[in-house]
Amino acid sequence: MIFSIFFVLLALIITSIVIVPVFFGAPWHPASRKDIHRALKLCEAQPGEILYDLGSGDGRVLKIAAIDFGMEAIGLEIDPVKVWLSKQFLPKKNLSNRIKVLRQNVFDFNFKHADIVFIYMTHQALDKLFPKILETLKPTATVACYRFCLRGIQPEKVTSDKKIFIYRFNKGKSLNAYS
Repeated sequence: MIFSIFFVLLALIITSIVIVPVFFGAPWHPASRKDIHRALKLCEAQPGEILYDLGSGDGRVLKIAAIDFGMEAIGLEIDPVKVWLSKQFLPKKNLSNRIKVLRQNVFDFNFKHADIVFIYMTHQALDKLFPKILETLKPTATVACYRFCLRGIQPEKVTSDKKIFIYRFNKGKSLNAYS
């Protein structure tokens, strides 16, 4: 009986972490430490800047941004299991003052304070989400897309392996009436 209950709970946890997110735009497949470092270097991340990680999963992007780059890192994650999991690692690393993990739907969030937005989502999710992000993103912000590019927008930088796409929108969000 106990074994059956354990198996059912394990199946539910695996389903909530791996399968359910596929239907909401991003399967859970964590980025490697090496690729996260490369992305933040390409973004020219600076200490004190604010990074948002959309679909922050286990919090690895947040931890690297805070520890290795001195950033304030905010993770937006809708899955309560992943929010709990990532929060378990924060107190042990003494990062709770520089990292926040919010159980939040990224479609209902204002990105006006973001210096860097790290996104690892499918094209379908990016197509729906990015117009909303662009509405609230400050003109000097940088967007780092991992594995999936923003369709129809030319990246400023792309890694040779085509895993990381960097976008800067420092020319404003729209053309003026005279262009």
